[in-house]
Amino acid sequence: MPTELSLAQKQQFLKDGFIVLRQVVDKELTWRARRAINVHTQKTGTLRPYHDFESTELPDLMNRSDLGAIIRSAMGPYDAPQTAFAAVQYPIAAPARIPPNFGWAPHVDGWWYSPDLPRTPGEVDSWQAPRTEHFGRADASEIGANMTPFFQDPDCTLSIGSFTAFVGVALNDQTEFGRGNLALLQGAHEKVESFFQMQRDAGGIVGPEGPGWPRLQPVGNNGVQFTSLPPSIAEDFLDTAETTEDGRVWLKPSPVLLDEGDAVIALHACPHNVTMNLGADPRLNVYFRLRRKRPGQQPTLGDSDHPDREWNGGFLDFDEGYNPWKASIDTMCDHWSDWDGMQEVVAEARTAGRL
Repeated sequence: MPTELSLAQKQQFLKDGFIVLRQVVDKELTWRARRAINVHTQKTGTLRPYHDFESTELPDLMNRSDLGAIIRSAMGPYDAPQTAFAAVQYPIAAPARIPPNFGWAPHVDGWWYSPDLPRTPGEVDSWQAPRTEHFGRADASEIGANMTPFFQDPDCTLSIGSFTAFVGVALNDQTEFGRGNLALLQGAHEKVESFFQMQRDAGGIVGPEGPGWPRLQPVGNNGVQFTSLPPSIAEDFLDTAETTEDGRVWLKPSPVLLDEGDAVIALHACPHNVTMNLGADPRLNVYFRLRRKRPGQQPTLGDSDHPDREWNGGFLDFDEGYNPWKASIDTMCDHWSDWDGMQEVVAEARTAGRL
């Protein structure tokens, strides 16, 4: 197995914002990881979709396979992951009406989440920056159900966490759409980067509550939901979207059809989400969130969407002179700067006016 991306793969990665690698993780490693997940579930009685637990079997999917070398060649140095998270998508009873694309609704990782929202538009005090009781203190000390802070920095200027690579490894067959597949918004990564550049240049907040990104939005006939993707980015993909009777708009994804041992590498800026599983078996994936090493940063564990904070939201100590919030914003506004092995392809595309 090659331990670096080919030129064609790099060009595809540049264009799409993600790349699929076939049979890059040995079946012995996927078997051990699958067993570890099932043993953990049996031991704890936990059937949550996401399992964060201590194990060597999950990090081994990266650390003991060619996948780690491929990412190091493409991205550069990174901390070998100590943790990962098992994403289990259980089968569900087929609804009377299956929504388009098996219910796929894209997001960019790193924003604060809570299941407790205003139920109707009439309960919302502000779509842009809501401050009802549902949002607690609404500052950097407020931690969401996903363990992500409401704001990353104490000055409340960065409301989204970031990392370099989102990496998934399949532990079973997902080669048919409708089996709980991961799906991505192909090619949206450059639009996301441009959006972050606009927010940065406008001053103020970068992320939700910043220019062009209200934290909440109306949905359907009388609902409320988080704005998981800036509206201007979603609008660029409306030509292939479907609208259902309740008024909800469903963007069309690129489903990732993986088999056991396959992997997907995506940029933080590539919107993604899971889809319904109408198959017979749980879909089993293991995900990593990796960050290229930066001078002055703290070591990263391998699974957090807010690596400038502790997993539980606490503040980290950084070297004097290192501003983690500025460093993160700078990289969000130039995501390929974190990918050493992509620089020649990126430079050629920029010279040719394709980037």
